[in-house]
This record gives sequence, structure tokens and C-alpha cells, in this order.
Amino acid sequence: MTQSDDKAANDTGRLSRRALVGGLAAAAGLPFAAQAQMQRPPALPPGFNPQPPRSMQGGVGKIKVLFISKYHAFDRENLFAAFDTFDEITWTHVEHPAATNFYDPELAAPYDVLLFYDAFAGRTFERQSDGVIANMDNPPSAKMKRDFAQLLRNGDKGFVFFHHAIASWAHTWPEYREVIGAAADWGKPLKNIRGKDYAASGALANVKQHITVVDKAHPITAGVEDFDIVDEAYLCPIFEDSVHPLLRTDFQPVDTAFPLRPLTKGHPPGSNLTGWVKTAERSPVCYLQHGHDNQAWSNPAWRKLMMNAIRWAASPEAKAWAKANPKKIFS
Repeated sequence: MTQSDDKAANDTGRLSRRALVGGLAAAAGLPFAAQAQMQRPPALPPGFNPQPPRSMQGGVGKIKVLFISKYHAFDRENLFAAFDTFDEITWTHVEHPAATNFYDPELAAPYDVLLFYDAFAGRTFERQSDGVIANMDNPPSAKMKRDFAQLLRNGDKGFVFFHHAIASWAHTWPEYREVIGAAADWGKPLKNIRGKDYAASGALANVKQHITVVDKAHPITAGVEDFDIVDEAYLCPIFEDSVHPLLRTDFQPVDTAFPLRPLTKGHPPGSNLTGWVKTAERSPVCYLQHGHDNQAWSNPAWRKLMMNAIRWAASPEAKAWAKANPKKIFS
């Protein structure tokens, strides 16, 4: 789960894309790059800057994508470069905690697809009395919950989650994990996941995997044959009964496959699903487990799947399917 540190500047002396995006997004009260694309922006708090740095955006395509990240540093330059090869999209990047503002349907209005690469949304780190830094999982606010539920009920956005996005709100927001179809935490046990307790999830980097496309007729897998990939593999609860499978790995997700993660011991054998679609309220949802680092992002099959997933999530057909097959999640 670690990546190389961001560079402070490039050879010309200007800030690199990674340094710009990381520093600005962390400092901003609201993700002003994303706000700048709005046709009719609602009232915003003081400090809004309508002229964002180009580094927080990319692409020239018609599909407007809001890319949401959190948790550890990642190789921004290579991931953003992968996004830039998708000529059908324009993307805007925002980090948590500012990203939760876009659970609000009004703020999300300019975007066709919300693309999540976040993990542990809501988690903060606090120094205890003994000096130890402990992480605290905080529940979403009542407004966040209302906004996100309404966003999904509206049915006018597509949702694509990938890789460690299944770890957001895993302890404090049961409905959120039902939206995705899975939950994970590689450092803590998971309690009361559909009435069951689990040991900490497993994660193993640099795993050579053979991926089988189990639904070759779906638009997300169009043009994708069975493929090989080097990527991080997971063991965690996956709700197979609520998803439509797209991809399976030949990696066997059992606790003994993660010898460097003792907290995973005792976890029951998991699903080998690595890609699926489902509905949440009246919205289409896709999850792709692949995408840890540039070994995956540079894989032609990953790029094809990701572009297909974004295109599908934005399509009238996916939205019509979700509305015809709604899944009530929020009370």
C-alpha cells in the first residue's frame, strides 16, 4: 500500500502535477478546481478561487469525470497520464475531506461520473495520552448521508469505484459498503458486516494474476479478452449475492496467502471476484479491484476496462438499466 514520494518540482523549476495537486487539495476548504467547471455554481464559502491550476484537471472529452482520492500518496503523474489517454473524458481531481462536498447533488451536477480511488474516508489520526498516534473512524455527518442517498436516488450519475475504494466508510456507514458491494480494512477487524465479524483484510502487492472475463457480453468488458496483470490482491468480504460478476482472478484469497499480515489470520476464504456491476438506489455502479500502481495502470486491459467502465456508467443505457432494476439501500 505504499508508493514513491512526490517530487517537489520538475526540471523547469515549476511545481510538478503531483506536488501541485497534493498541496493545493490538502489546503483547500473546497476543491476549487472542480468548482470551476460548474455552469451555475451555488453559493460557495469565502476563499473560492475560480482560476484553478491546470494540473488538477485533464482531458478534453465530453464525459465529465470527478476523480476522488484519499489515504496514501500515489503515483499521481502516471495515473493522471493514464487518464489523459482516455480521449472521451475530461477529469477533475479532488481529495477528501473536501470531496464529501460533492455528495451534494447540486455540487455534483456538472459531472457525469464519480470515479473513486479513495480509502478510509472519514478516518482521522489523533495522538493519544501515551503519545501513540491512533486512527479514528468517524461517522459521516447527517448531511453527507442525506446528500449521498439523494445523489443515488436521482439516477443521473454513474459511479465507478476501483481498488482500495472499498475501504472507505467501512466501519461507520453500512449503507455505503452496500453501494459498492464489498468492504475492506487491512489494519483492523471488520465488525458486523451483514451480521458477521471478520479479521483484518488481506493485501498482497505484486501478484501475478490471470483474469478471466466471466461476462464477455457486457459493455465494460467489450474488446477485453482474458488477461494477465501484476497487481495487488485482496481478501475481504464481497457481497456476491448483490452484484453481477464481470471478472475473476486465479489468485486464491485465503488467509495463508498473506503471511506478512498477521491480523488477517482467521479470515474466512474470500471471493475471487475482481470486477462487477450493480445498482444502488436508481444509479449504475461498477467496481474494478485492479489498479494499485503503474504496473496495473499501464496494462492495456486495465485501461480498456477503465475507459469502458466510465463510458458505461455515463451512458443512458446504464442509467435506464439502473432505474429499471433499482436497489433500495437507504431508509
